[in-house]
Amino acid sequence: MSAVARLRGLFSAGLVLLVAACGGSSRAPGPLPPILLVSDRGGPYRIYEVIGKGTARLVGSAETGAAHDDTMPARLPDGGIVFVSDRDGRPAIYLAPPEGLVRRLTNDAGLSAVTQPAPLGRDRIVFAGVEPGAPEGGTRDLYTMRLDGGDLRRLTRHPADDIEPCGTADGRGVVFVSDRSGAPRVWRIPDAQAPDPEAGAVRLSGTAPDGSPAGADGGDFADHGPAPLPDGSIVFGRQPAGGVSQIFQMSREGERAGMRQITDALTLPHGALEPVVLDERTILLAAGPLGGKDTRGARGRFVVFRIALGGFNLDRVTRDQAPYSDYTRRLSAR
Repeated sequence: MSAVARLRGLFSAGLVLLVAACGGSSRAPGPLPPILLVSDRGGPYRIYEVIGKGTARLVGSAETGAAHDDTMPARLPDGGIVFVSDRDGRPAIYLAPPEGLVRRLTNDAGLSAVTQPAPLGRDRIVFAGVEPGAPEGGTRDLYTMRLDGGDLRRLTRHPADDIEPCGTADGRGVVFVSDRSGAPRVWRIPDAQAPDPEAGAVRLSGTAPDGSPAGADGGDFADHGPAPLPDGSIVFGRQPAGGVSQIFQMSREGERAGMRQITDALTLPHGALEPVVLDERTILLAAGPLGGKDTRGARGRFVVFRIALGGFNLDRVTRDQAPYSDYTRRLSAR
């Protein structure tokens, strides 16, 4: 077992990590496929599609100078991209199709604070938003809609804050983050098309091997940014109280069925967050804040890496010493 794997510790809450030695090939990672980044390299946040480590093209905006921000991109099965923008004054979801003009999807939904869109099957998206008539800063619920902006459906009605949804590989399930158990944890709705989808919601993270809560669920750590892999397992971030976030992978049945740590403080001392699945073996992640300031004057910059699920072949995607921040999605303000 490598020194990196031996240094991966246990959280004080009694969390049991099924940590494996770094396995697999030690070859350098192959060519980087086209990826999406959120960056403030031009001032406001914009979405860039980066090809290799060279060409970067703007997605969803014709130029960088306007004051609005474009964030939270997710690629659709047909190659289109959904994202959030406040270009019309309030955050809304937009679609940048493979061909054609960018269009707004949440025109008449009556929702506020819409955020974090992700594909759900081939023709729908899932996202979070505040119900019509509720205060702007109210708790969010999950919704789905077609890619033409129609057939809006509400998935959750719990008084907790339900955020950061992603569709599962079968196109029916949704994994998301909710504080309904007392602290942010990863949950799953097995069937978003069920008459009452929320009735089937199950908690996946923060449980002991016997399925019971792993200690008092009162905020000793917070989970965020879940992303399902093709095999059904889930990568996500976990931040202990007073510490920095790192990336973990757990079984499709949840933490009680098996979990291991992918990143650690030895290689990423500033933390790792917002994993994005590249393929069945590789993810992107954002890391930071590093030293210095970004172009918006924030203390500390964020950069993007890719890493194999075994915890090896860490490869920096964004430029060394760049005076700006790059994120995988920038799911929420920091």
